Amino acid sequence: MKTIILFLIVSFQFGFGQSNYGTPTNNIPLPKKIKDLRVAIDVKHFPKENDPVKIKNAYYWKHATAILCKEAEITITEYGAFLFYNEKWNLRKTYALKELDKTFGTKKQLMLQGQPYVWANNWRIDNKLFGGWAMWYFIGTTKKGETVCGYETINTTSNLLN
Repeated sequence: MKTIILFLIVSFQFGFGQSNYGTPTNNIPLPKKIKDLRVAIDVKHFPKENDPVKIKNAYYWKHATAILCKEAEITITEYGAFLFYNEKWNLRKTYALKELDKTFGTKKQLMLQGQPYVWANNWRIDNKLFGGWAMWYFIGTTKKGETVCGYETINTTSNLLN
């Protein structure tokens, strides 16, 4: 009897210890903030599929995020990240605009035409090992006053590297 109870406890903890929030497909609608905006900002993550490493008591998903506008200068007016769960994109966080200058190296949130801006240490850190999907988004305004956007997904896995 003790063996059965121990097995059930371990099975319960294992079953709920690692979460699976699903994988977005092309059929999943974009969030309302960006769905009707023209894409004019390139957003890239490296690596796009991101495996964690464990350092002391925390897990680190180390990646970089780059943004670029090819056609014209754009002033960023909002940026942040969505997480995918419950079969939809859910807002995780909208960042303060002053953070863009600090992390990406812009000046007054202005992206110059053809100039790449990179947040080299855009790392996810957690004390729990679990994978999931995020979508970074950027909304900005062109010199002509058009509101545009850019977005890109990143897959953070539970495949521990060390």
